[in-house]
Amino acid sequence: MEPFFARETPDRRQEGRVLDSIALYMGLLLLALFVAVLETRLAGLPYTIGLVAVGLVVGMLGVAPSPREAGFGRDLVFFVLLPPLLFQGALHLDFNRLLAHFWPILLFAIAGVAVSTLALGGVIYLAGGFQSLLVALLLGSMLSATDPVSVLALFKKAGVSEDLRHVMEGESLFNDGTAVVLFGLLYGLVRTGGTVDPPAVVLGFLQTVGGGLLTGAVLGYLTYLFMRSLDDPLVETTACLVLALGSFWVAEHLLHLSGVIATVTAGLFIGNYGPRLSMSPKVKVSLNSFFEVVDFIINSIIFLMIGLEIREVGLSGLLSHLGLVGAAVVAMLASRALVVYTFYPALNLAGRKRPGSWAHVLFWGGLRGSIPVALLLGLPPDFPHRDELLVAGFGVVLFSLLVQGLTVKPLLARLGLQGGAEGEGGAR
Repeated sequence: MEPFFARETPDRRQEGRVLDSIALYMGLLLLALFVAVLETRLAGLPYTIGLVAVGLVVGMLGVAPSPREAGFGRDLVFFVLLPPLLFQGALHLDFNRLLAHFWPILLFAIAGVAVSTLALGGVIYLAGGFQSLLVALLLGSMLSATDPVSVLALFKKAGVSEDLRHVMEGESLFNDGTAVVLFGLLYGLVRTGGTVDPPAVVLGFLQTVGGGLLTGAVLGYLTYLFMRSLDDPLVETTACLVLALGSFWVAEHLLHLSGVIATVTAGLFIGNYGPRLSMSPKVKVSLNSFFEVVDFIINSIIFLMIGLEIREVGLSGLLSHLGLVGAAVVAMLASRALVVYTFYPALNLAGRKRPGSWAHVLFWGGLRGSIPVALLLGLPPDFPHRDELLVAGFGVVLFSLLVQGLTVKPLLARLGLQGGAEGEGGAR
């Protein structure tokens, strides 16, 4: 008689791949726990950066399958992993504080991303990184999305001003949406070989962002009405998870709008109106605890995978394209500096004075992380200059996390921004 587990059928091979993926993700969580314990011993090492470093070592040793073999691709990142992270971040943003810093968030998240895309893409194109300006701009849009998870974790430990944290987190949440929308528009132009029509691009951008905003608000309000009649932590927490995943899926997949903006808007709505108008204390505790655990698990997987992605381009690929990686890093820093130091002085003209030292933190703390990686993973094999885009993109993400991420804390100390010593008034 043939043993059941020895049968080699297509279904069994598929199950084998699923089991391999499960084993990989269990291994990643064990690594994450190891890094978390290590981080408690080495207080100066940001947790997410430790994850990237461990992922790099594991990837270079080749002791784990590549992320693609484990099914770690664009759809998994965008439709499963990213929405809860965005929702959790928005859930804890105070809407009144957000409005108090409306102009810097709006400028950096919309105009800043547009300027960054043009500047970053333009520098790489002029440096000879790509023969196509559209491809260079596409890379610029990918690398204009900031992901300061490590920085915000340091802020909490260092006691940095809540207002600075809200500016940086608010900018990051909304510029992710702007960058993804711009990427989608440029991606379509590259694939079709079309020419740039600025009015059409602007109109498409406004429709996508505005539609995402409206979708998130409507779904958030409907979920709030559903939760208002309940007092059940399990049901209400599950409803919020469905809202996080569903708002992204409905906006991005069904309506072809901005899923990032929809999820952030839904999270803002629930986080600011739910606790005050519909949630009991036990529901709030359950909701916050659940999303903190989810945030820890997903961030652990994503940042470990960023390190493992070195296998996608290969160490030899990075070394053979050092010139391109160097140009991309310089372009990323130059474009961020252009955005921050051009727009920041104008913010104090609007009546609210903010310390000049904040600009240095916004510049150096604008790390690149999960969004560029997800967009890079989503490029099809036949996409023009795909290999060069992967090398340049992963090179910039690694530089940003390992170099900028490890030097933010000394920068905060040098600027005197630790311990809440810096108020909103004095400028440096």
